[in-house]
Amino acid sequence: MSRFLTTIFLVFACLSPIGALAQDQKVLVTVNDQPVTSYDVNARINLWKMLGGNTTLSRKQALDGIINDIAKIEEAKKYKAEATEKDIEERLARVAKGMNTDINGLKGKLKTQGVSMSVMRQYLGGQIAFGRLLSGKYRERVDVTDAEIDAKMAEVKANMNGQLAKIKADPRMQPVTVYEILEINFPVDSPDFLTARAADTQQFAARFKGCGSAKAAASGIFNVKIGKKIEADSRRIPPQLQAAFKQAGAGRAIGPFRGPTGLQMWGYCGSKKITPQLPKAQMPTREQVKTALFNEKYDDIEKKYGLILRKNVMIEYRDPAYAN
Repeated sequence: MSRFLTTIFLVFACLSPIGALAQDQKVLVTVNDQPVTSYDVNARINLWKMLGGNTTLSRKQALDGIINDIAKIEEAKKYKAEATEKDIEERLARVAKGMNTDINGLKGKLKTQGVSMSVMRQYLGGQIAFGRLLSGKYRERVDVTDAEIDAKMAEVKANMNGQLAKIKADPRMQPVTVYEILEINFPVDSPDFLTARAADTQQFAARFKGCGSAKAAASGIFNVKIGKKIEADSRRIPPQLQAAFKQAGAGRAIGPFRGPTGLQMWGYCGSKKITPQLPKAQMPTREQVKTALFNEKYDDIEKKYGLILRKNVMIEYRDPAYAN
């Protein structure tokens, strides 16, 4: 192949999906000579989101999670406590059931998120291995007592009541008077017709008996434009106009006024008080609180022993950006 053709080939290779694939397969770190690539990190982030975990998981956190899983599995092998194929298949079935599907359905869901089944199997293998190390080697148990649940429930309730109190005190949550009004326009093509149109407005006002009668009141009067009924916040209505509404009373029309296209009247349908609805606050169940407390304790223990387990494997960073 000529040097020219070789150059052209290399340029197109860089622009093709092969170039992107090579970037995904960039080795970031090796753990006991096992490579961890950019693809693995992307897959871990997508897997964590899919499982309902931290949606802001950073690439560094995702990489650390993979390293920890490898370290857990390697340590479990020393004690013949690693997860078997049967263990992982059973855990996969439980995960699939939790997502209202089967293993084939789970595989499809993973694929749509850019996660291979091997990534999921490694993650579950690490979880199973760590659970066995905790109960076997480290003799650690993650327990949540009734007293802890009671204390957390009380804390959640106090926080919830405090937030609701702040919301109630917000001026935007105070009751507001709303005026239901109807805009009625009497277009005027020439100033010469103002007197005649003024007479039309008086005729309309005499017939107007409420917003439901607007069309009937306009019957026989030339070119009356009746708008839609609107609910106007009293805080945004000029005081003079509010006073006019109150003086006229509900079911009456006030005006006329000069409008952009001629004469204008306002039909006063009535008023009402509106109290903004408070957001619904629902206390978590004891089981939900227990699960949250268990996860908090488990995360703390996992972090503690993760640091210990990492010392038992050879970690070599190929990308210095992830070393710190």
